Amino acid sequence: MWSVLHDALLMLAPLLPYIPVSLDTVKHGEYRGPLSNGGVWAEAFKMAKDVVGNMSVEEKVNLTTAVIGPCQANSGGVPRLNILGMCFNDGPAGPRYTDFVTQWPSAFTAAASFDRELIEERAVRIGKEFRGKGINVELGPVTGGPLGRSPYAGRNWEAFTPDPYLSSTMSFLTVRGMQSSGLITCAKHYILYEQEPVCTGPLDGEGGRTDCIDISSEVDDKTMKELYLPSFAETVRAGTGAVMCSYNRINGTPACQSDDAMNRLLKDELGFQGFVLSDFGATHSTVPSAMNGMDMELPGEYFYGGRLLKAIKNGDIPHSRLDDMAHRIVTPYFASKQNVDYPKVNYQKYDLADKKEIDGHVFRNEHVNNKGENHLFARKVATESTVLLKNSGVLPLKGIRRIGVFGTDAEYPHTLSGCGPDLFCLVASERRYWNGTVTIGGGSGAAYADYVAAPLEAITLRARQSGIRVDHVLHDDPAHFGAIGWVAYQSEVCLVFVSVFLVEGWDRQHLRLDKGGEELIKKVEESCGGEVVVVLHTGGQVLVEDWINLPKIGAVLFAGYPGQETGNAIVDVLWGDANPSAKLPFTMGRSATDWPTGNIVREMTSKSDPYPRAFFSEGLAIDYKWFDKWNIRPRFEFGFGLSYTTFEMSGFMLDDKYEPVSDTIQPTNEKYEGKADLYAVLYVARVNVTNTGKVPGAEVAQLYLSFPSSEVEQPPKHLRGYTKPYLEPGQSSTVYFPLRKKDLSVWDVRRQLWHIPKGTFTFRVGNSSRSLPLQLEAEVKETDHALLSTTQRFV
Repeated sequence: MWSVLHDALLMLAPLLPYIPVSLDTVKHGEYRGPLSNGGVWAEAFKMAKDVVGNMSVEEKVNLTTAVIGPCQANSGGVPRLNILGMCFNDGPAGPRYTDFVTQWPSAFTAAASFDRELIEERAVRIGKEFRGKGINVELGPVTGGPLGRSPYAGRNWEAFTPDPYLSSTMSFLTVRGMQSSGLITCAKHYILYEQEPVCTGPLDGEGGRTDCIDISSEVDDKTMKELYLPSFAETVRAGTGAVMCSYNRINGTPACQSDDAMNRLLKDELGFQGFVLSDFGATHSTVPSAMNGMDMELPGEYFYGGRLLKAIKNGDIPHSRLDDMAHRIVTPYFASKQNVDYPKVNYQKYDLADKKEIDGHVFRNEHVNNKGENHLFARKVATESTVLLKNSGVLPLKGIRRIGVFGTDAEYPHTLSGCGPDLFCLVASERRYWNGTVTIGGGSGAAYADYVAAPLEAITLRARQSGIRVDHVLHDDPAHFGAIGWVAYQSEVCLVFVSVFLVEGWDRQHLRLDKGGEELIKKVEESCGGEVVVVLHTGGQVLVEDWINLPKIGAVLFAGYPGQETGNAIVDVLWGDANPSAKLPFTMGRSATDWPTGNIVREMTSKSDPYPRAFFSEGLAIDYKWFDKWNIRPRFEFGFGLSYTTFEMSGFMLDDKYEPVSDTIQPTNEKYEGKADLYAVLYVARVNVTNTGKVPGAEVAQLYLSFPSSEVEQPPKHLRGYTKPYLEPGQSSTVYFPLRKKDLSVWDVRRQLWHIPKGTFTFRVGNSSRSLPLQLEAEVKETDHALLSTTQRFV
């Protein structure tokens, strides 16, 4: 039914609001995409044109083809022209496959800090660690693929948040911070990569899956522009040098050969001047991929290399397009000054040994350590990203003598690499679960930890300072419930550590805890001599209804994937050395049925389709916007988080204040109505925040916008500002929320431009998406940069 309807809509596309469609084939030798001009990298582009002009066809092709070398992928170079091949390596949480690096909290965890300065400083430090290893291109950050459409997606923890505004701002800051070191970032996975493949075959005997087919993300133009594209637009504005095209199809066309996605949207509309590279194995063709905008293949000579050279010589791909590919690859290299003074690759990805010989090539690991004191800042990030979801007053810990610690998630991992060199704990095998405290997820978003500050270790060391006894039973299975009950009975406070390990390649089958975590919590609660504190280490939403309202459940902490400093960070919060200030960057529901059904496809959509289709029928309404639209009461809403102090907000106002764009590195070509630049500030909202409690702390003030009622496709409200002042008891601060033209605009699918709709906007301020006590209404207009806020009315 859906398949037939969708095909009919595609046939009628010229008569309907635009639906992106791209053909798999192109005419012989005809290139429709925009050629690069360098944008603000004018000097680097001139250097690129000069050097590429001296290359042979074979040398240009060599630039476009990356193979596995000492790094995950190494692109070809032109040594005679002093163009060295580039090293590509994963790691949104730190450099992957190497030692003497920091394992940082995941992006999904760091996003809970709602702290712009913290996010950018984290990025600066990660970028320097990549540079120190000689890595030219970091395959990250994950800026919107997945964005987080479904809580079942197994890779959500690699990205920031399902909210496009929060994701966009953090993507911008991360690219800017990482590239400040001279590193080139690669925003990924472009685009609509919201789930893993559908696999219909049996397991391969090692926990792997067989007969896997990538899905086609079926999406309309408005949803693409307003929900999934903004994060990538911000990475372009921040000057990212590369973008990675993804595994999935986009309305039937493989993403890495989608003219619509790569040429029309990314390179033309967003004005992207860098290069598009493929995810590993995501290339499906030579001519269509090159002609539709893919500039480099990773990692192997499958469709580029010799095949690309042949296509050039046959005239199937014009020389101008090959030159464009080379220009796009070399320009960021020059713009980042990697040709001047950049470290050479000093590690090898195969293991942590000193050297590895493969096919006659010797790759060496020099064990370079340039972490400095990053462990201290990683601890700060983990601490400030720990969300206090419930607290009866049991936290911070004080006046107690005996603590009980429970769960394997409190202990050391048996090996620091978890379940092997890729940190792939395959979820359908006997090696299913991480063998200790979960610090990070598995797959390409992970990094090795040189050490792990396990929760039990950190708790024990901290408790000794206060003469507190710590007992523990580090098991989860019912066979040890007797011992668990006895130790819990003698404890004044029981700390239960539970987890969910998520890994690339596997979407979640349910939203419950691993290893029967619910039963462990209930057993400890039943026996504990005092109150129970539950610590959740998970990369996404979990259902907590089985246990959260039990009488002895005093506190719940969502610690996410906090990286190597996990135990130290949780101790900072438990004892009140740090006052929790984090907020949930996603919504936690009460039941699996709270979310839309079927937004993870698990089988072929139709017998007649060659691939499964995922219909993005919820449109703009994902996460809290879905809950708002259908009036579903969440367990914990987006933006929610408690503190050990209290805050009040007052004096909410909206001021006209035009400010030209000042933060753009590479401007976009997005079309818009009116004269003010799309990223210029038109208004500034302000509110006073006061710490009314007895201890210092930080509060995240949040601004939400509701569009005029004429915009019927819009969810009830959208995050459009956040700021986090730190306040002493009794201290007040006025905080500001700049509102850009784009923040106030919607995408007009007929006119194909951004515009501010006419009518009354509602603005709300508070400390979560469901706690917004301050409201006002206003009409916003733009007249030659003079903004008028009329009928501003408090609600």
